[in-house]
Amino acid sequence: MAGLKDIKLRIRSVRNIQQITRAMKMVAAARIRKAEDQLKAARPYSAKLKEVVVELTSQIDEVLHPLMDTRPLKTVGVLVVTSDKGLCGAYNNNLLKMLWSDLATRWKGVPRKVMVVGSKGYRYLGRRQVPYDHLETNWKPSFELATELSRVLTDWFVSGTVDEVVCYYTQAVSAMVQFPASERILPLTSEEKVGSKFAYEFEPSAEVALNILVPRYLTNILFRILMEAKVSELGARLKAMTNATENADKLANELTLQFYRIRQETITREILEISGGAEALSAS
Repeated sequence: MAGLKDIKLRIRSVRNIQQITRAMKMVAAARIRKAEDQLKAARPYSAKLKEVVVELTSQIDEVLHPLMDTRPLKTVGVLVVTSDKGLCGAYNNNLLKMLWSDLATRWKGVPRKVMVVGSKGYRYLGRRQVPYDHLETNWKPSFELATELSRVLTDWFVSGTVDEVVCYYTQAVSAMVQFPASERILPLTSEEKVGSKFAYEFEPSAEVALNILVPRYLTNILFRILMEAKVSELGARLKAMTNATENADKLANELTLQFYRIRQETITREILEISGGAEALSAS
């Protein structure tokens, strides 16, 4: 009977875990809908801002904004965006493996400054003794955080501390499909031409407007990256908790069948023992 007791305890434990994973799945599903709505709402502004910046640079013979200054690479700035919490499958591992591979190959021997968003990235780099220069934890995607990151990266770039900034984050194709990506965010470029429906006139001048809009453009890029990363994290967590809930249900069902099979065998054995004893008594 000890075997039956152990199986009952395992079934109870699996069902308890299933309740937790189901609750986390429901929370992730609710949050990802909100995050996706925010990302979709931000895209028209982002597209229009990019269109205006491209139009501005096309009207200026020589773009002199410091954030658009392309120079030889001597020091690279690395921004990595990870989650603060786990239970999101391979979300962090896939991104950090990509980062580590680039640090060992693409940026090998290149001096660097590292900015980390998220506890998982901080712990990963700490275990590998990679120093960081700026850390943000317990984060949520917001313009306030994007503005702070933009301020620090602008200081690094304009002062010449770094000559290029590359961001590592997870890009969301959809709620259930994500992939790690790297994107150069500084220096800003306007090489991609965006067709404009209107001929813009800028007052007092295109140069003044560019100086105002370029920092906002960088902040907007960072906000979009933070939103993409959060949607990807929630999507990965939703997928992981869905799989965990289904696996827990499957395991609990298998254990239940095993429990009834063992109990049936035990009852059958006891009946046979009683029958055998009764026959022995009647024969004597």
